[in-house]
Amino acid sequence: MRDGLRILCAAMGPLIVATTLTAQTLPMPVLPPEPPPVPDPTAPAGLPEPGANPRAEELETGGPRPARPWEYELGMGGGWDSNIDFLVPNGPGGVALSPRAGLARVFSGPRGELRATAAGRWTSYSDQNLNRYYGDFGLDGAYRSSPSTSWRVNAAYDFGYSDSARILVEQGVLLPVVKTRSFTGVLGLSEKMGPQTSLQVEGRFYRTEFDSPGFINGESARGTLGLARELSTRSTAAIEYSFEYTRADQAGRSYLTHFGSLRWTRVLSPQSALLLEGGASYTPDAARAGLQQKETFFGGATFNRMVRGSSLMLFVRREVAPAFGIGVSRLEVRAGVSATVPMGRAWELRLAASHVQPDASPVATQVDAISDDAFVALDRRLGRRLQLSGAARYRRRGPLGTIPTIEALQAGLYLTLISPSWRAISPALGL
Repeated sequence: MRDGLRILCAAMGPLIVATTLTAQTLPMPVLPPEPPPVPDPTAPAGLPEPGANPRAEELETGGPRPARPWEYELGMGGGWDSNIDFLVPNGPGGVALSPRAGLARVFSGPRGELRATAAGRWTSYSDQNLNRYYGDFGLDGAYRSSPSTSWRVNAAYDFGYSDSARILVEQGVLLPVVKTRSFTGVLGLSEKMGPQTSLQVEGRFYRTEFDSPGFINGESARGTLGLARELSTRSTAAIEYSFEYTRADQAGRSYLTHFGSLRWTRVLSPQSALLLEGGASYTPDAARAGLQQKETFFGGATFNRMVRGSSLMLFVRREVAPAFGIGVSRLEVRAGVSATVPMGRAWELRLAASHVQPDASPVATQVDAISDDAFVALDRRLGRRLQLSGAARYRRRGPLGTIPTIEALQAGLYLTLISPSWRAISPALGL
């Protein structure tokens, strides 16, 4: 089953490039699939290769362990939040207690996999007499309907507060902590049209609602059509067109933005790849969108590296993207890094950081704030079903006119009971 899924993932590589999202869009260079291990002809039959470290289940069954149909987590944590409301500089802080739970059902087959998840947590600030509740529900699946056709679907709904709303975090919009509800949906198709050519089609919908009248509900729908061609075993070129319908102002008016670009992906080694993109966007009603001009250059670079369970991703990108809650779109430069680094058999380091710098806008000065969001966690496995995590998150919104810089630091310790294949819910999005 694992070999089949590896083949499926390799076939869906171009589609994953088109559908990996961070702050609207972030194309990712796809690494070549790992070659199967070459058996040692001198090794006795039935014994593992020298230096291999197979799991007990694989030794007992003589093959890879199939995907577990049920996954779960149940945890408790506590920590400190230096600015609970993220409304003013040096706002009130407090100690937080946060129980959390999650459940996932995995449906696996020879052609794909579907994962349904539900998770929730409760954060209590006893000294502030304040309680906050968060919930997340999601579907994530991949299906190969034929040797040349692959599908991907993703849908998620979450309710909670703006500090944990994934759409806002990805857009780099740091707002005061208010109640939100968000929905995302993605449907993608990859069609192999020849030995070196593939077609990618994607539709995506975002919506975020705010319970506070001071913020504007945001909604966007985006369609993408791309054609990719392998130039060599290491290089791939692609041409892509997207259009995005956005509705995000007080009157509920909408506007369109068109994107056209060229991409070039270069595999630098079996473990690393680089993607470069350049193009232009066009917003006919730039004034309604809050932009200074109709035409803008957009593009960027993404570097991806994976070695023996560790991963590293670096990116820098410039493009027009909606800013939900504010009611306009922004031309912004984004840069970020994410990494997962195993340290021995029981320790793992995770980190993610992003910097968003919007262009100055004379139309809507309230969107000019620079934002920074950084998260780091150190996990320690205690046996197969317990994990101890120490985590910290730093958020910073730059000055807005007469409003000074606002900062917040969260830090906590979490103990989680998990199934062997489940990764504990990241404490990055709210304590």
